[in-house]
Amino acid sequence: MRSRIAYVVLMHAKPHQAARLVRRLSTDRSTFLVHVDRRAPTSVEDEMRRATTGVDGVSFLKRRRCFWGGFGMVRATLGGIDQLIRTGVDFDHVVLVSGQDYPLRPAHEIERYLGAAAASSFMSVGTLPEVWSEEAHWRTEQWHLVSYTALHVPVPWRRRLPGGLVPYGGEAWVVLSRAAAVHIAGFARENPRFVRFFEHVLHPDEIFFQTILMNSDLRHTVVNDHLRYVDWTASPGHPAVLTAADFGALIRSGKLLARKFDVDVDLTILDDLDDHIDRESVGTTS
Repeated sequence: MRSRIAYVVLMHAKPHQAARLVRRLSTDRSTFLVHVDRRAPTSVEDEMRRATTGVDGVSFLKRRRCFWGGFGMVRATLGGIDQLIRTGVDFDHVVLVSGQDYPLRPAHEIERYLGAAAASSFMSVGTLPEVWSEEAHWRTEQWHLVSYTALHVPVPWRRRLPGGLVPYGGEAWVVLSRAAAVHIAGFARENPRFVRFFEHVLHPDEIFFQTILMNSDLRHTVVNDHLRYVDWTASPGHPAVLTAADFGALIRSGKLLARKFDVDVDLTILDDLDDHIDRESVGTTS
């Protein structure tokens, strides 16, 4: 059984690269909700619209400003989930991707993998000390305002998550089951104080969704694996740009997706992956 996947694509530049990702993932069971950072020129969205013309199931979300470390990415993702639910789109999983992700497996195989785990969500997750360090609590306990500049304000009291929830964290790019997506949307709508609290958390996209799910009855459905290859060894806090030199590691990884890629650095790696995916597609359908 193939999962019906709704991809929420967060992008700010390189529309032709992001469109290539969409075309590679497009099937008769996929939907795409594209969010273009409001800080990007309007030409980026215009070009993305043109580049995805003819691809079924593509729609564009209300644009929001997304500052690195700020709440914008969470708000954009919530907007995508809300639109899916409000418009009655049939989906089994929501897969959050950036415009610089790319698949390592054929789209139908990704759908079959998730279809075999229909009730499961996939994300890297742990308590904050487990994921980062004892000092990681300052992300939530201090007051942060991230916009064109970042303000990190010590407060004379310890900020605590509303409702006595325990904070959990991990990498930002998650795969949510339908039940998890519906729960997150409902929780955010019914707990505005929780949302306001996270507007002043540092890198809330790495904590918000994990915290909601791991404090819910759905915590047993969360698999501690975000299903993508990322190389964090090059620069602390920033994933390495993957190139043709990484091809072997990518296809041996067993992951479904990888990030990040940059066609201005190395276009060859995407061509190599396309060739590999096409060969895999022939093998699985013959």
